[in-house]
Amino acid sequence: MKISNAIKKLEKNGFKVSKDGIQHTGAKLGLSYIIEFYQNGREDSIACIKVRHPADLDDSMTDYSAGTFCDNITQAIRLAS
Repeated sequence: MKISNAIKKLEKNGFKVSKDGIQHTGAKLGLSYIIEFYQNGREDSIACIKVRHPADLDDSMTDYSAGTFCDNITQAIRLAS
């Protein structure tokens, strides 16, 4: 899926999307989960779609990955809602 299509889909469902480098984060007021995805290299597609609690962070020292990975944006929206 293209980055622009993923952002449009999130915004259509009430999420506000912010960008930090190659990481995009979608948050919706009233929900206790956020959706994160990354740009796939130099392409205009997305990779690594994840739903997590805002206070729960990854920890590489203990090999802990916060959140749940999803196959597509629609699944992430359903999981976050």
